[in-house]
Amino acid sequence: MFTREDTKIIKGMAVTLMILHHLWAFPERLPGGELKCLLSVSGESAIMYLGMFGKICVSLFFFVGGYGMYKTFQEQGVDLFRKLKGLYLSYWKVFVIFVPLGFIFFRDYPVYYKSSEFCNRFSVFSWDELLKNFLGIYSTYSSEWWFFQSYIYAVVSFVVVKKILDRYSAAINITIIILGSILVTNILPVIGNIEMIGTLNNNFLYKAFLCQPAPYIACFWMGGGMAKDDLLIKLQIQMKKNNMLNPISDVIILVLIVYIRTSGPGDALDIFYVPVMIVAILDLVKRIHILENMLLYIGKQSTNMWLIHGFFCYYFYDVVRLVVAPQWGVLSLILLMLLTYFASLLVTYIWNMEKKIVVIAKKKLDCK
Repeated sequence: MFTREDTKIIKGMAVTLMILHHLWAFPERLPGGELKCLLSVSGESAIMYLGMFGKICVSLFFFVGGYGMYKTFQEQGVDLFRKLKGLYLSYWKVFVIFVPLGFIFFRDYPVYYKSSEFCNRFSVFSWDELLKNFLGIYSTYSSEWWFFQSYIYAVVSFVVVKKILDRYSAAINITIIILGSILVTNILPVIGNIEMIGTLNNNFLYKAFLCQPAPYIACFWMGGGMAKDDLLIKLQIQMKKNNMLNPISDVIILVLIVYIRTSGPGDALDIFYVPVMIVAILDLVKRIHILENMLLYIGKQSTNMWLIHGFFCYYFYDVVRLVVAPQWGVLSLILLMLLTYFASLLVTYIWNMEKKIVVIAKKKLDCK
């Protein structure tokens, strides 16, 4: 079975890849530039190479999200409002803490990146900008929050997608997903630029829902499609039957995915890489209990961590300087992971305390 615990492990891996992607793949954004690394791959630093691969984290998150959403809707019925409410509450819990911290303590710092707005993100306050960021329409307070907006669109579109998935067989659904991905990432954006029909790309709804970035929306749909027919479990069974799941094979599979995705067609084939990657990761991780437990704990905090890590990696200058102080890529990654993880625990604690205070206050009011 692909359990909730398995989902948390994959989310733990995904958020780790996300954090190393932002820390290692963009040295020009860091004070002092590229972090040190002893190894090299294909003529470049190993951390830069792995950092670029780390962007597959987005496809992992979308796939797991689509998988989980299909299973939830299958068990509990379609409740789009409840799903969106949960997403926004998670977003706002971080927003109302870290955005004020940015304006209070990190308004103006040295320009260490070619874009001054990147360094001084909180130097100018605007109510209009605040509202748009609060609603998830803009992501100017943290560029990494673009994921939230795209994920919301994927969730809304999934109500229609589920009806299609339920109607057809697995083979037809995969074909539809491939064609749908080509349509929303290549054809509709071109059509949207045709002036004769009114330049549809200028329309917010058209661009948001019908021009999704590749391959993330397709991974979301693929997650739902594989959940519907239990294809992830069937893939795992077939790989076991063919002796493809053991520590050596797992490592070989993961190395091949890293190499092919980085050196070959890029993210275009993530709908195929991701399911195989998930099966290999779970098989390998469950053989190393320390790693399994670590990823499980990280996975439980993954939503907070992806929302928080950008502040410590880029925007809160004093914290950024602390993160890059070791100067070595792996050490800085460990430090950034620890800071983000404990900040996430603190956010969780704050909101749990808020709930307890509200409950106590209600009880006292009822007594009166």
